[in-house]
Amino acid sequence: MLKPLSYELLGLFVLGVLWVNTLLVVAAAYKEIAALSALARRFVPLGARREGTGLVVGRVTRGDGEGRALAAHVVPQVGRLAQGEEPVVLFEDRPAEGASFGGAIEVEADGRTLEIAPHKGAGVEVWHGRDTLEAAAACPSAEAFDAALPDARKARGFSRDVKTTIPEGNVIYAFGALTRDGEATRLTPAEDGTLLLSTIDPRSFCGPKIRLAWLFMAGALALAAGVTALALHDPIVSTTSKLGGVLGLAFFLLVQPAGTSLRDALARPSAAALRGEWRRPGRPR
Repeated sequence: MLKPLSYELLGLFVLGVLWVNTLLVVAAAYKEIAALSALARRFVPLGARREGTGLVVGRVTRGDGEGRALAAHVVPQVGRLAQGEEPVVLFEDRPAEGASFGGAIEVEADGRTLEIAPHKGAGVEVWHGRDTLEAAAACPSAEAFDAALPDARKARGFSRDVKTTIPEGNVIYAFGALTRDGEATRLTPAEDGTLLLSTIDPRSFCGPKIRLAWLFMAGALALAAGVTALALHDPIVSTTSKLGGVLGLAFFLLVQPAGTSLRDALARPSAAALRGEWRRPGRPR
Protein backbone atom coordinates (compact mmCIF):
# COMPACT_ATOMS: atom_id res chain seq x y z
CA MET A 1 0.00 0.00 0.00
CA LEU A 2 1.27 3.44 -0.94
CA LYS A 3 1.91 5.76 1.94
CA PRO A 4 0.06 9.12 1.74
CA LEU A 5 2.17 12.18 1.12
CA SER A 6 3.01 14.25 4.16
CA TYR A 7 1.58 17.76 4.44
CA GLU A 8 5.05 19.16 3.72
CA LEU A 9 5.51 17.24 0.47
CA LEU A 10 1.94 17.96 -0.63
CA GLY A 11 2.48 21.65 0.03
CA LEU A 12 5.71 21.67 -1.97
CA PHE A 13 3.95 19.93 -4.86
CA VAL A 14 1.16 22.55 -4.85
CA LEU A 15 3.73 25.35 -4.75
CA GLY A 16 5.49 23.77 -7.70
CA VAL A 17 2.25 23.77 -9.69
CA LEU A 18 1.66 27.41 -8.73
CA TRP A 19 5.12 28.42 -9.95
CA VAL A 20 4.83 26.48 -13.21
CA ASN A 21 1.53 28.21 -13.93
CA THR A 22 2.95 31.60 -12.96
CA LEU A 23 6.04 31.20 -15.14
CA LEU A 24 3.90 30.16 -18.12
CA VAL A 25 1.79 33.31 -17.73
CA VAL A 26 4.91 35.46 -17.31
CA ALA A 27 6.52 33.85 -20.37
CA ALA A 28 3.40 34.65 -22.42
CA ALA A 29 3.58 38.27 -21.23
CA TYR A 30 7.27 38.46 -22.18
CA LYS A 31 6.42 37.13 -25.62
CA GLU A 32 3.93 39.97 -26.05
CA ILE A 33 6.59 42.45 -24.89
CA ALA A 34 9.05 41.10 -27.44
CA ALA A 35 6.49 41.38 -30.25
CA LEU A 36 5.51 44.95 -29.31
CA SER A 37 9.14 46.00 -28.87
CA ALA A 38 10.04 44.61 -32.30
CA LEU A 39 7.09 46.48 -33.79
CA ALA A 40 8.01 49.74 -32.06
CA ARG A 41 11.60 49.53 -33.36
CA ARG A 42 10.26 49.51 -36.91
CA PHE A 43 8.52 52.86 -36.48
CA VAL A 44 11.54 54.89 -37.55
CA PRO A 45 10.39 58.36 -38.69
CA LEU A 46 11.36 58.85 -42.32
CA GLY A 47 10.91 62.63 -42.30
CA ALA A 48 11.94 64.05 -45.66
CA ARG A 49 13.63 60.87 -46.88
CA ARG A 50 12.56 59.73 -50.32
CA GLU A 51 13.21 56.01 -49.85
CA GLY A 52 13.32 53.49 -47.05
CA THR A 53 11.03 51.64 -44.66
CA GLY A 54 9.56 53.48 -41.71
CA LEU A 55 6.89 55.85 -40.48
CA VAL A 56 5.56 58.99 -42.15
CA VAL A 57 2.98 61.44 -40.83
CA GLY A 58 0.67 63.24 -43.18
CA ARG A 59 -2.84 64.38 -44.05
CA VAL A 60 -5.11 62.46 -46.38
CA THR A 61 -5.66 64.56 -49.51
CA ARG A 62 -7.41 61.91 -51.58
CA GLY A 63 -9.28 58.73 -50.83
CA ASP A 64 -10.39 56.42 -53.61
CA GLY A 65 -12.82 54.37 -51.52
CA GLU A 66 -16.51 54.79 -50.80
CA GLY A 67 -17.18 58.13 -49.15
CA ARG A 68 -13.73 59.32 -50.30
CA ALA A 69 -12.09 57.07 -47.72
CA LEU A 70 -8.42 56.09 -47.90
CA ALA A 71 -8.78 52.92 -45.80
CA ALA A 72 -11.15 51.03 -43.55
CA HIS A 73 -11.13 48.64 -40.61
CA VAL A 74 -14.00 46.13 -40.59
CA VAL A 75 -15.02 43.87 -37.70
CA PRO A 76 -17.70 41.30 -38.65
CA GLN A 77 -19.91 40.54 -35.66
CA VAL A 78 -22.77 38.26 -34.69
CA GLY A 79 -25.24 39.41 -32.06
CA ARG A 80 -27.57 37.21 -30.04
CA LEU A 81 -30.28 38.08 -27.57
CA ALA A 82 -29.23 37.64 -23.95
CA GLN A 83 -31.41 36.19 -21.22
CA GLY A 84 -32.99 38.83 -19.01
CA GLU A 85 -35.96 41.00 -18.31
CA GLU A 86 -35.10 43.58 -20.96
CA PRO A 87 -33.81 42.79 -24.47
CA VAL A 88 -30.03 43.08 -24.78
CA VAL A 89 -28.08 41.98 -27.86
CA LEU A 90 -24.56 40.75 -27.07
CA PHE A 91 -22.04 40.74 -29.90
CA GLU A 92 -19.09 38.45 -30.56
CA ASP A 93 -16.34 39.18 -33.07
CA ARG A 94 -15.22 37.43 -36.19
CA PRO A 95 -11.67 38.03 -37.56
CA ALA A 96 -11.20 41.70 -38.39
CA GLU A 97 -9.97 42.92 -41.77
CA GLY A 98 -8.13 46.01 -42.93
CA ALA A 99 -8.00 47.45 -46.44
CA SER A 100 -6.43 50.37 -48.26
CA PHE A 101 -8.63 51.70 -51.06
CA GLY A 102 -5.84 53.81 -52.50
CA GLY A 103 -5.32 57.55 -52.43
CA ALA A 104 -2.72 60.09 -51.44
CA ILE A 105 -1.35 61.84 -48.36
CA GLU A 106 0.57 65.09 -47.95
CA VAL A 107 3.63 64.48 -45.80
CA GLU A 108 3.88 66.74 -42.78
CA ALA A 109 7.68 66.99 -42.92
CA ASP A 110 8.09 68.53 -46.37
CA GLY A 111 4.67 68.83 -48.02
CA ARG A 112 5.31 66.26 -50.73
CA THR A 113 2.57 63.91 -51.89
CA LEU A 114 2.74 60.14 -51.37
CA GLU A 115 0.59 57.86 -53.46
CA ILE A 116 -0.90 54.83 -51.70
CA ALA A 117 -2.14 51.99 -53.89
CA PRO A 118 -5.08 49.74 -52.99
CA HIS A 119 -4.07 46.79 -50.82
CA LYS A 120 -6.02 44.17 -48.94
CA GLY A 121 -4.90 41.14 -46.97
CA ALA A 122 -3.38 39.92 -43.73
CA GLY A 123 -0.54 42.47 -43.83
CA VAL A 124 -2.77 45.55 -44.07
CA GLU A 125 -3.54 47.04 -40.65
CA VAL A 126 -5.84 50.01 -40.05
CA TRP A 127 -5.66 51.42 -36.53
CA HIS A 128 -8.21 53.60 -34.77
CA GLY A 129 -8.53 54.72 -31.16
CA ARG A 130 -10.74 52.67 -28.87
CA ASP A 131 -13.30 55.47 -28.60
CA THR A 132 -13.70 55.56 -32.37
CA LEU A 133 -14.28 51.81 -32.56
CA GLU A 134 -16.81 51.81 -29.73
CA ALA A 135 -18.67 54.74 -31.24
CA ALA A 136 -18.95 52.89 -34.55
CA ALA A 137 -20.23 49.78 -32.74
CA ALA A 138 -22.88 51.64 -30.69
CA CYS A 139 -26.57 51.19 -31.44
CA PRO A 140 -27.53 54.06 -33.78
CA SER A 141 -31.25 54.21 -33.04
CA ALA A 142 -34.25 52.47 -31.55
CA GLU A 143 -35.35 51.55 -35.06
CA ALA A 144 -32.06 49.77 -35.74
CA PHE A 145 -32.35 47.92 -32.44
CA ASP A 146 -35.89 46.73 -33.20
CA ALA A 147 -34.85 45.64 -36.70
CA ALA A 148 -32.01 43.53 -35.26
CA LEU A 149 -34.13 41.73 -32.65
CA PRO A 150 -35.81 39.12 -34.91
CA ASP A 151 -32.44 37.75 -36.14
CA ALA A 152 -30.85 38.13 -32.69
CA ARG A 153 -33.47 35.75 -31.29
CA LYS A 154 -32.43 33.04 -33.78
CA ALA A 155 -29.55 30.60 -33.35
CA ARG A 156 -27.66 32.09 -36.29
CA GLY A 157 -27.83 35.55 -34.71
CA PHE A 158 -27.85 39.05 -36.14
CA SER A 159 -24.89 39.69 -38.44
CA ARG A 160 -23.33 43.10 -39.02
CA ASP A 161 -20.03 44.75 -39.97
CA VAL A 162 -18.56 47.46 -37.75
CA LYS A 163 -16.73 49.67 -40.24
CA THR A 164 -14.45 52.58 -39.36
CA THR A 165 -12.82 54.53 -42.18
CA ILE A 166 -10.01 57.04 -42.67
CA PRO A 167 -11.58 59.83 -44.73
CA GLU A 168 -10.04 62.77 -46.52
CA GLY A 169 -8.67 65.43 -44.21
CA ASN A 170 -7.59 63.04 -41.46
CA VAL A 171 -4.03 63.17 -40.11
CA ILE A 172 -2.60 59.65 -40.30
CA TYR A 173 0.53 57.74 -39.37
CA ALA A 174 1.56 55.46 -42.21
CA PHE A 175 4.13 52.69 -41.99
CA GLY A 176 5.50 51.02 -45.09
CA ALA A 177 8.23 51.27 -47.72
CA LEU A 178 8.82 54.42 -49.75
CA THR A 179 9.62 53.70 -53.39
CA ARG A 180 10.22 55.96 -56.37
CA ASP A 181 8.08 55.55 -59.48
CA GLY A 182 9.38 58.13 -61.90
CA GLU A 183 8.59 61.50 -60.38
CA ALA A 184 6.07 60.04 -57.94
CA THR A 185 6.84 58.59 -54.53
CA ARG A 186 4.70 55.69 -53.36
CA LEU A 187 4.09 54.11 -50.00
CA THR A 188 3.94 50.35 -50.43
CA PRO A 189 3.90 47.43 -47.97
CA ALA A 190 7.19 46.70 -46.19
CA GLU A 191 9.29 43.64 -47.03
CA ASP A 192 7.12 41.40 -44.86
CA GLY A 193 3.89 42.70 -46.40
CA THR A 194 2.97 45.06 -43.54
CA LEU A 195 1.19 48.30 -44.42
CA LEU A 196 -0.07 50.27 -41.42
CA LEU A 197 -2.46 53.22 -41.75
CA SER A 198 -3.35 54.67 -38.37
CA THR A 199 -5.29 57.62 -36.97
CA ILE A 200 -3.34 57.28 -33.70
CA ASP A 201 0.40 57.50 -33.17
CA PRO A 202 1.54 53.85 -33.11
CA ARG A 203 4.60 54.79 -31.05
CA SER A 204 2.40 56.18 -28.27
CA PHE A 205 0.41 52.94 -28.39
CA CYS A 206 3.39 50.60 -28.06
CA GLY A 207 5.23 52.41 -25.25
CA PRO A 208 2.52 52.30 -22.53
CA LYS A 209 1.55 48.74 -23.48
CA ILE A 210 5.13 47.53 -23.04
CA ARG A 211 5.38 49.24 -19.64
CA LEU A 212 2.07 47.68 -18.59
CA ALA A 213 3.34 44.22 -19.49
CA TRP A 214 6.60 44.71 -17.56
CA LEU A 215 4.60 45.89 -14.54
CA PHE A 216 2.37 42.83 -14.78
CA MET A 217 5.38 40.49 -14.93
CA ALA A 218 7.02 42.13 -11.92
CA GLY A 219 3.78 42.06 -9.95
CA ALA A 220 3.03 38.42 -10.77
CA LEU A 221 6.51 37.27 -9.75
CA ALA A 222 6.45 39.37 -6.57
CA LEU A 223 3.07 38.01 -5.52
CA ALA A 224 4.13 34.44 -6.23
CA ALA A 225 7.27 34.94 -4.17
CA GLY A 226 5.25 36.51 -1.35
CA VAL A 227 2.73 33.68 -1.02
CA THR A 228 5.58 31.17 -1.27
CA ALA A 229 7.40 32.85 1.61
CA LEU A 230 4.24 32.77 3.71
CA ALA A 231 3.50 29.14 2.87
CA LEU A 232 7.04 28.09 3.81
CA HIS A 233 7.08 30.10 7.04
CA ASP A 234 8.53 28.11 9.93
CA PRO A 235 6.89 26.13 11.40
CA ILE A 236 5.49 24.71 8.17
CA VAL A 237 2.07 23.83 9.63
CA SER A 238 1.10 27.11 11.32
CA THR A 239 -1.42 29.90 11.00
CA THR A 240 1.01 31.88 8.84
CA SER A 241 1.74 28.99 6.48
CA LYS A 242 -1.96 28.18 6.22
CA LEU A 243 -2.63 31.80 5.31
CA GLY A 244 0.06 31.50 2.66
CA GLY A 245 -1.65 28.40 1.29
CA VAL A 246 -5.02 30.15 1.07
CA LEU A 247 -3.48 33.19 -0.63
CA GLY A 248 -1.55 30.88 -2.95
CA LEU A 249 -4.77 29.18 -4.01
CA ALA A 250 -6.40 32.56 -4.66
CA PHE A 251 -3.37 33.69 -6.66
CA PHE A 252 -3.36 30.45 -8.67
CA LEU A 253 -7.01 30.94 -9.59
CA LEU A 254 -6.56 34.60 -10.56
CA VAL A 255 -3.21 34.77 -12.34
CA GLN A 256 -4.31 32.99 -15.52
CA PRO A 257 -7.44 35.13 -16.06
CA ALA A 258 -5.26 38.16 -15.35
CA GLY A 259 -2.81 36.98 -18.02
CA THR A 260 -5.67 36.59 -20.49
CA SER A 261 -6.89 40.11 -19.70
CA LEU A 262 -3.35 41.40 -20.24
CA ARG A 263 -3.15 39.69 -23.61
CA ASP A 264 -6.39 41.38 -24.66
CA ALA A 265 -5.13 44.75 -23.38
CA LEU A 266 -1.90 44.42 -25.41
CA ALA A 267 -3.60 43.46 -28.68
CA ARG A 268 -3.01 45.78 -31.62
CA PRO A 269 -5.99 48.01 -32.44
CA SER A 270 -6.39 46.13 -35.72
CA ALA A 271 -6.89 42.84 -33.86
CA ALA A 272 -8.25 43.89 -30.45
CA ALA A 273 -11.56 42.40 -29.34
CA LEU A 274 -14.47 44.80 -29.80
CA ARG A 275 -17.54 42.78 -28.78
CA GLY A 276 -20.11 45.15 -27.24
CA GLU A 277 -23.83 45.15 -26.65
CA TRP A 278 -26.96 46.87 -27.91
CA ARG A 279 -29.74 48.11 -25.65
CA ARG A 280 -32.72 50.06 -26.88
CA PRO A 281 -31.59 53.72 -26.86
CA GLY A 282 -33.22 55.77 -24.13
CA ARG A 283 -33.50 52.97 -21.61
CA PRO A 284 -31.34 53.12 -18.47
CA ARG A 285 -28.59 50.51 -18.20
